[in-house]
Amino acid sequence: MLPSWPAVLLTRVPVVLAAAVAAVTAVAVPLVLVDLWRPLVAVPVALVAAVLAGRLAAGVPVVPAPAWSGAATAALAVAAGLWAALTRSEHVVLRRDAGSLALYAHHLAQHHGLPVDPSLAALGGADALADPSLTLASPAYYEVGEVVVPQFLLGAPALFSLGGWAAGWDGLLLVPALLGAAAVLGVAGLAARLVGPAWAPLAAAALLLAQPFLLATRSTYSEPPALLVLTGAASLAVAAVRADGPAAARLGGGAGLLLGAVGFVRVDYLREVALLLPVVAVLLVLRHPAARALLAGTALTTLLAAAAAGLTSRPYLGTISGSLLPLLAALVGLAVLSAAGARAARRGWLARVRPLTSPRLGPVLAGVLALVLVGLATRPLWLVVRQDPADPGSRLVAGLQLAQGLPVDGGRTYAEHSVDWLSWYLGWPVLVLAGAAAVALLPRLVAAVQGRAPLPGWTVPYVLAVGSLLLTLYRPGITPDHPWADRRFVPVVLPAVVLLAVAALAWAVREVPRRSRVLPVTVPAPAVAGVGAVLLLVPAALATAPVAGQRTEAGQVAAVAEACAALRDTYGEDAVALAVDARSRNEWPQVLRGTCGVPSAALVVPTAVGRPGEPAHEEALTAAVERAAGRVRAAGGVPVLVAAGGERAPREALAALGAQDAQPLTYLRTTEPERLLTRRPEGAQRITVELWAAPAPDAAPA
Repeated sequence: MLPSWPAVLLTRVPVVLAAAVAAVTAVAVPLVLVDLWRPLVAVPVALVAAVLAGRLAAGVPVVPAPAWSGAATAALAVAAGLWAALTRSEHVVLRRDAGSLALYAHHLAQHHGLPVDPSLAALGGADALADPSLTLASPAYYEVGEVVVPQFLLGAPALFSLGGWAAGWDGLLLVPALLGAAAVLGVAGLAARLVGPAWAPLAAAALLLAQPFLLATRSTYSEPPALLVLTGAASLAVAAVRADGPAAARLGGGAGLLLGAVGFVRVDYLREVALLLPVVAVLLVLRHPAARALLAGTALTTLLAAAAAGLTSRPYLGTISGSLLPLLAALVGLAVLSAAGARAARRGWLARVRPLTSPRLGPVLAGVLALVLVGLATRPLWLVVRQDPADPGSRLVAGLQLAQGLPVDGGRTYAEHSVDWLSWYLGWPVLVLAGAAAVALLPRLVAAVQGRAPLPGWTVPYVLAVGSLLLTLYRPGITPDHPWADRRFVPVVLPAVVLLAVAALAWAVREVPRRSRVLPVTVPAPAVAGVGAVLLLVPAALATAPVAGQRTEAGQVAAVAEACAALRDTYGEDAVALAVDARSRNEWPQVLRGTCGVPSAALVVPTAVGRPGEPAHEEALTAAVERAAGRVRAAGGVPVLVAAGGERAPREALAALGAQDAQPLTYLRTTEPERLLTRRPEGAQRITVELWAAPAPDAAPA
């Protein structure tokens, strides 16, 4: 008999969508590397890969579900997508990661491959790069030899570029909302599989109301596709652990393939891969048929993703080596320990260690976990976390502290407040419920590992979620301005907390009425469910309400189009842009190069020479302008100086270099999310997006 549509919608469709998205990110790599990421080639190839991956994933067993649960969950997923789409950001002029990913996706949609061609001939050829004051680089775009390489991994921009082919900038910016809707369905499906289908709508609602999730789906971030693929991997892993024989191996292999495929989207997926290794060791010791396939699938796509990162994002990997190398060391270390532990268990050595076989081990470890959770929550009372004051992020933090009236200590990371950050968006009751569930489930898992009980189906997602949650809370590893920093919670921490809290509530609904019979008044299950739903949803709704209708960076697409048209109309097709002040160097080179098709570079003066406004700085920058403009003219181009503000007004910056007839190319007053260090963001702050231009002055006579 065919499964019902609610069962398919909740527990099969999200896995199929996750597999399809993972397949598209994988096939994008070779096509981009050979400049074939073009609609006529990429769309058929991506469709075939998505269909094949979907068919492989379609064999996942379903969980019977009532029609009301399927309908409610579908409505919530659609609502999440519409909400994010209607309030989508237009972050195109590069200020944060969303802008760099949007520009990356636009480049793929328009130019079909990597690296970015900077039109070096228009700047004077290779000799231009010998000038220490000229650079092709800008934030998130690295100068590598004679080309420019984008910062992030290829997967998310490739997905966004599909929307660019369909509907230009509007389509590109809508893709995260679609992926967010699918991710809501994925978390709900995982809840149906782990807790029960009746709880799927509550999990979906709790996730979509969380402000960090909304922020990530409004903008071009990599978190929505990562979350979708992770939930697909988790659902397959649950089904694999519960299955037998060839079915378990097939499902385990699929789970591993999806887990490793997250690496096409995000680098930090290695944390989940490392945490999987001890679970695989346990499955091998228990001779579970899913063990080898799970390991093989994960290894295959992990290696492919690592190769893709090395081929397309090597400079980025170098900049994060301080975090990446310890992660790789942990991966290797856990691999060695897991292999050694599995071998020792197979030979019976571990069984001779009495503490490891004691029934008390589970409660002891649960107590340790409880202490760790309490320690993380209370860190602000006894710890201040700092980083190197010379780190670039420290300078940003110091500036924000000064602006917000806080003691200036740029080395602070505020990481000790990570649990507080979560409480801002979900509320302390949800965190307590989730923590209680994590602690209560651990003894059951330990008993199964000891062989005293069957291995629970939730083993893999529990270990990966709780382990990743603890590590993320311990070291968020992100500049601590909110709400930007809180998207770090989206791929694993938010869904983990939501699912654990829902599991705790489901237990309470079953047990509280039964245990309250000894009391004068029996507590009915609907009352427990109602109170729990209020605890899960109301704090999140109240936290998100102030920004529910907020639409940031609105108007930037039109502003960029206006700047492109004005630049071409005023200076002709041979215009070459030279950015001469702080904001133009940071925000505009890739916009002009990738969106306007105008060759561009930045002119910089080392701070050791002097600061803007000082005679030495002005003299050095003027000389750099003369050299760069001379090379552009010699190449047959029209050198145009562009400024966007920073240390002083753009017009003043151009005038200081002797440029005459400065004209605004575009001017926009818009908003961006607040940048707060110690409070939950509840609004937006005004920003100006502008670009001025003037023809480069002729060189002074010798």
